[in-house]
Amino acid sequence: MPLLRKACMGLLLFACLAGAVFVTGCTETSGGPEVPTPTPEETPAVHAVYTPDGPQPSFSATITASERRFRADGSCYWVVTGRVTNTGTAPGRNVAIRFMLIDDENGMIRSTETIFVPRFPPGEAKMFTIDPLPGDCDRQYHAEIAVTRDIP
Repeated sequence: MPLLRKACMGLLLFACLAGAVFVTGCTETSGGPEVPTPTPEETPAVHAVYTPDGPQPSFSATITASERRFRADGSCYWVVTGRVTNTGTAPGRNVAIRFMLIDDENGMIRSTETIFVPRFPPGEAKMFTIDPLPGDCDRQYHAEIAVTRDIP
């Protein structure tokens, strides 16, 4: 009798296990993975720059001097002088003049300094000296100037 009881318990346990496997198999959906409903692509916004007709400011910039200097603690910095000219026929408004110290080896900008000029008349040339632009003493650098402005 104890052997019959163990056999019934084993058979009952096997039936429960087989029923659980059968039930989990029936709850899944068939047909493979669900495909998302395609949505129409949004048209990207067109980046347009408004340029009014008539006189416009235009800027040219050149580096006139770039000198490495040493501090007492052994660190280095650069003093950079540049000339910016409004070669256009209208004044530049909210002109940002950005001096950049650029690493010659990797082309990365090491340091920057920005000068803001609220109004830059046509035909006018201005000299600016930036001190200090920090850099590493064991690296070679060159300076560049980038000029941006508001639309007149």
